[in-house]
Amino acid sequence: MRRTIALICFVALGVVAAQPNAWSVGVVVSATGPHADVGRLQAFAAERAAAELARAGVFGAPLEIHVRDDASDPRRAVTLAVELADAGAVAVVCCTTPAATAQVAAALDARSTPLLALAETDLSGRAWSLAIVPDDRTRLTAVAVDAAGLGKLSLALMTLDTPFGDATAAALERALADTGRTLAGEARYPADAEVLTPEGLWIATREPGAVIVWGLPRDLPVALDGLRRRGYAGYVYARDLAVPAHAWPRLVLAGSASDPPPSEPGDAWLGLRTTAAPATFAGQLPADHPHAAAVDAFLGRVLGGDPGAAAPAERATMARVDDALVWLVAAFEQVAALGLGDAVVTRRQATHDALVAAPLVRLAAGAYDARDGDPRAARWQGLVIAAVGPPAR
Repeated sequence: MRRTIALICFVALGVVAAQPNAWSVGVVVSATGPHADVGRLQAFAAERAAAELARAGVFGAPLEIHVRDDASDPRRAVTLAVELADAGAVAVVCCTTPAATAQVAAALDARSTPLLALAETDLSGRAWSLAIVPDDRTRLTAVAVDAAGLGKLSLALMTLDTPFGDATAAALERALADTGRTLAGEARYPADAEVLTPEGLWIATREPGAVIVWGLPRDLPVALDGLRRRGYAGYVYARDLAVPAHAWPRLVLAGSASDPPPSEPGDAWLGLRTTAAPATFAGQLPADHPHAAAVDAFLGRVLGGDPGAAAPAERATMARVDDALVWLVAAFEQVAALGLGDAVVTRRQATHDALVAAPLVRLAAGAYDARDGDPRAARWQGLVIAAVGPPAR
């Protein structure tokens, strides 16, 4: 990422009281500390989006977006989020890590303050929290839909023989039920496996239309190698978080002219498919793509209109913060139009209700559809399918 993006100027850490009638939002991320590689991107996006969105305000009322650095400390994240809420924030966007997100969600739930969560974590039972990061069920639903579009109705699963694998199998079962599919076969393997040719053979002999390899960065290449060595030449899908850094620059938009065949001898990665945020392909989406306009708007607010100012994965991270703020401001405008007054408690409840009542919205990092009683706001319709193309020449 360019040096200009890494040099971020932060809002002072002290809490700034909202002006009368102002709409206040808090953003808490890890701009320093062990998680700053992600947190700096989030903070930069929040600062840039805040500057743009604040110019318009909310139907003439001031909009204040306060960005805070928790220094990669979940306890500090809670302290900052509570300070922001007590100072009048209508909603909070947080956090860089799952641990901080879980603790902040509990604290804001106790204060009846909406939270848009930036990290994937279990928010079940949290009435005021909405997850804007897709979970594995959401990702796997997008995979199943894409496979069906390719005519691959028979799917097989390879995953870890661990609690992670148990959760994956359960998530896939729900995803397949959502899309009317069933599983052709399932192979589990130990986390420390070095060779997976027997498991690969077992899957290959069932001749599924596509195989889902859902694991971690260490075991994905082992599983992929096992499949290819045992002759499976069909489509393989992987969890985006397991795709190695060397493969990300090779990603192309599936369905485009550069979409490669499912496999090629000597290059096990070629054709591997995964899910991605639309902003990953900023500058490459067709004009008629349902997320194209939102991605262009994000680029203008945060990156000066230049998709090359950040790497694809960095754009996705920044776009999620931008999405949270854009979605919140749209909810604020709906509430303001109702003329319910300036009381923070009223605004918080009405904002939550507006988010839940709104139809599916397509933004730069995904599509969001909040539903009462379900903290999962990110939906599969907002994910694009990417494929690993040939290496750069």
